[in-house]
Amino acid sequence: MEPPHEIRIGGRLLDTPQKEVCLCRGAVLTVSGAYLSSVAEDADFNRHPLLIMPPLSNAHDHVRGVRPTSIGAFDLPLELWLVYMTALPVVDPYLIAAAALGRQALGGVGTIMIHYTRPQNPSALGDELGVVAKAATDIGVRVAIAVAMRDQNPLGYGPDAKLLEGLEPADREMVRSRLLAKPPSPQESVRFVDELAEKLTSPLVSVQYGPYGIEWCTPALLELIAERSARNGRRVHMHVLESQTQREYLDRVYPEGPIKYLDRIGMLSPRLSIAHGVWLRPDELELLSERKVTISINASSNLHIRSGIAPLRRMHDLGVPIALGLDGFSVDDDDDAFREMRLNYMLHQGIALEDGVPVSALLHAGCYQGRFAVTGIECGEGIAVGAPADLMVTDFGAISRDVFMDLDEAALLVRRGTARHMRRMIVAGREVVRNGELCGVDLAQVQDELNAQVRFGLSQFLSWQQVAGRFRQRLRAFYGAGLHRCG
Repeated sequence: MEPPHEIRIGGRLLDTPQKEVCLCRGAVLTVSGAYLSSVAEDADFNRHPLLIMPPLSNAHDHVRGVRPTSIGAFDLPLELWLVYMTALPVVDPYLIAAAALGRQALGGVGTIMIHYTRPQNPSALGDELGVVAKAATDIGVRVAIAVAMRDQNPLGYGPDAKLLEGLEPADREMVRSRLLAKPPSPQESVRFVDELAEKLTSPLVSVQYGPYGIEWCTPALLELIAERSARNGRRVHMHVLESQTQREYLDRVYPEGPIKYLDRIGMLSPRLSIAHGVWLRPDELELLSERKVTISINASSNLHIRSGIAPLRRMHDLGVPIALGLDGFSVDDDDDAFREMRLNYMLHQGIALEDGVPVSALLHAGCYQGRFAVTGIECGEGIAVGAPADLMVTDFGAISRDVFMDLDEAALLVRRGTARHMRRMIVAGREVVRNGELCGVDLAQVQDELNAQVRFGLSQFLSWQQVAGRFRQRLRAFYGAGLHRCG
C-alpha cells in the first residue's frame, strides 16, 4: 500500500537525535510520501495538547501471537522455560504474526526485530516467512526478520545422551522425535538466508542472519556468518549471555571468553545487535562499545524468566549503543513499549545519591538506536526535512492534566506515558494507528481467530507438556549438579 501524498501534523515536537539531550519545540510537520518534506516552527508552543515524537522500536522479539502467560509458561528459569515453549499448537502463521505485530503497533512500536525461532512448519520455512512479511506490510510497521540459525545443543548445554539420562524409554523417544532433527549445514543455512533476502526485502522488510546464540551454534556456523556478513553487509542479530547458566557453560567452552571469541572471528561490528547481555562483564562491555555493537535490553523478559537485570548503567557509562526490546514478554503482558521504557528507567535510575541512566538516553535508545539495529537507518538530524516519515502522536494534555509545575515533556512521558495515550502513528509516510485502532488489519478479528485455532489444537499441546514436564525435571537436575560446567 502506497503512503498518502501529504499529511500535516502540528504539536509539541519531542526529539532525541543525540542521547545527551531532549529537544522540544512547537512545530508543524508535513509528510510527503515516505519522508518529511517540511518542519516549520510554531511559536505558540503552550497551546498544543499533542506531543509528536519518533515511534518506539522493539529491538528484540519473537512475534509470539500466543502470549507465554496464556499457556502457563512463566515463573521458570530460561533453560526450563524454553522446553515449555517447544510445542505450541500449530496455527496459521499469518494470525500469529499479525496478532503480535498489531498489538505492538498499538503499544507504540513502529519498528520490530523478529528473531524467528519457532516456525509453525519448519519444512516450509521460506513460505512461512513470506507470510510473516505480508503481515508486517499489512499492518505497516518496519521489521527485520532475523532467521534463527542453530546446529548444536538442541536439548540443552550438553550431550544429548547425557541430557536424556533417567527418562523412561517412552519419554526419551518422545523428546527425540519432538526436539531432535538433523540441522542444515552452515553453508545451507547461510544460503537460505541470502536467498530469502532476495525474495522478501522491501521498503518495510529486511532480512538478517539470526544465529540463535553462541551456545546453540558451532564455531563453523558462527565463523561463516561473520565472514559472509563482512562481505555482503547483511546485519546480524543473536542472543548473548542471557542467563547465568549460559555464562557458566560458555566460560568452559570458550576459555578466552565468548565475546573475545566473537571478536576474533570478526563478528563484532556495528552490523551486529545482541539481545539481553545480562551476564556480560566489564571488559566485554568495553570491547562491545569499541566495536559499536548494539545491545537490546529486555528488562521485562529477563525478570519473567529469572535471568536477572542487565548492567544498563555501566553500558551507558561505557558508551555501548543501547536499544530496548519487549521479547514478547512485557511486564504487564500488554505489549506496551511506554511501560517497558519506564521499567528500564526505574530499574536504572540509581541508588541514593548516584545518578542513573538519563531520560534522554532511554528515549534515544527506544526510538533511534533500536530502529538502527533493525533497519540500519541512522537517526541523522532526527525529525527533520528529508528524514523518514516515522512519527507518533500522544495526548500530552492527558499526561500533564494535573501537573502544576513547568516540567519537562520527556520526563513526564517516561514517568506517565502508556499506550492509551497514543493517538496516531505514521511509519514510512503511511498511517498505521489512528485513534487507538490499527488502520491496516482488524486486530480483534485476527485475535479471535487465533484464539479459536489455539483452543482447537490444545489437546496435543497438553499431552506433550506432560512429557516436557518430566524432561524439565531432568534438566533441572543436570544444571543443578553443574554438569554444564564439566568438560
